[in-house]
Amino acid sequence: MKKYCVIGEKLTHTMSPQIHKAYFDYYKKQGVYEVTQIPMQDMEGGCKELLLQYDGFNVTVPYKEKVLKYLDGTSQEAKSIGAVNAVIKSGGRLYGYNTDPYGFGELLKVNGVDVKGKSFVILGSGGASKSVSYILKKMGAESVKIASRNRAKCGDSEHITYECLQNYKGDVLVNTTPVGMYPNVDACPVSDEVICNFAIIVDIVYNPMFTKLLQSAVRLGKKAVGGLYMLVAQAMKSQEIWSNSAADKRVTREIYNKLAKQYFLANGGNIYLTGIMSCGKTVKGKRAARELGWKFVDTDEYVEEISGKSVKQLFDEGEKVFRDWESKAILELSQQKNLVVATGGGAILRDRNVSAMRLSGIVVMIERNIEDIIANVRTDTRPLLKDGADKLRSIYESRKDRYYSTCDKVVKSYENDLYKTVKEIVKIVK
Repeated sequence: MKKYCVIGEKLTHTMSPQIHKAYFDYYKKQGVYEVTQIPMQDMEGGCKELLLQYDGFNVTVPYKEKVLKYLDGTSQEAKSIGAVNAVIKSGGRLYGYNTDPYGFGELLKVNGVDVKGKSFVILGSGGASKSVSYILKKMGAESVKIASRNRAKCGDSEHITYECLQNYKGDVLVNTTPVGMYPNVDACPVSDEVICNFAIIVDIVYNPMFTKLLQSAVRLGKKAVGGLYMLVAQAMKSQEIWSNSAADKRVTREIYNKLAKQYFLANGGNIYLTGIMSCGKTVKGKRAARELGWKFVDTDEYVEEISGKSVKQLFDEGEKVFRDWESKAILELSQQKNLVVATGGGAILRDRNVSAMRLSGIVVMIERNIEDIIANVRTDTRPLLKDGADKLRSIYESRKDRYYSTCDKVVKSYENDLYKTVKEIVKIVK
């Protein structure tokens, strides 16, 4: 049986064992993956023990750079980066690789973050920062700056100080520091003023999933991307190296979904129901909440409560007015736990809403035949349907791809079996 582990100085937060166990289970392989904490002063002796005990191991902070001198060789990519996060034992020797660039690239792809021609700023200058910088340049970023607190590093064109960030504008800000990681969950690496200078905020911290940095980003209207998918993708790449066989990308998505579900069950998360208006989110959401013993919230009703106006009144002031209140409502609800939330049909149109939902719970799309909806929808209570029910068809077509791409799970609305749909929603959690 193959034995692997992850090494680091403090690993109380790691999710790696769950990921690799899921990999072994999926492929029906025999394997063990353990956690090995090594104090800084014991690093050299620790590597010698790893050589005897394991067939391979992952490396996390603060050893991604320090481990290099204990290896017998490294891949060209790891050598270019100057950091290693995956090691394989072969012929009694240790060889290092770096799967973080692959993991980060996959994280950006699945979240629809374009790299080519865009400007990036990376917080931190350690091993993870080097991996992120490497893959961004390889993917065609226009510029990559690294913000460092070490002023000695800020004498070249690539590095800038944190003070400079106040006036630096770019497309994407990436946090590669451990600031905000469990257990120091109330920490944020930069101020609101810095966050406002970027359109997208990415945090490779994965525990908690919704870090203070990402919460601030959503509050300020930004698209926010958490690091859990990167963790899973780089782990699958490690397994490819250790087993010398390619892993199906669908496995990465499946393991990510499983891990996210486990995380929200352990820490308290919400279920967000999305889909076109009148697909049944409210009726099914109320029943699902009752089954789970959770609280049900309809975002339209919540908007009316916090704004003091009806949805129609807000729409009369302009759709943007309503959407702003809707975003405020979703952000507030994302700070709560164990809710079943029925969202409005257009809630998924804003990246900030999708970010808040996916980082604080599981997004479930209710799939119902559009012709059935048109045949039965009430137009008098729907501001967007004041011109008639047929308008719904064009609205649905313009949003359809967005509904599917922003959800974690699709549940079919069974016309003659309400409880079948409810049971599928409940099953996602239980």
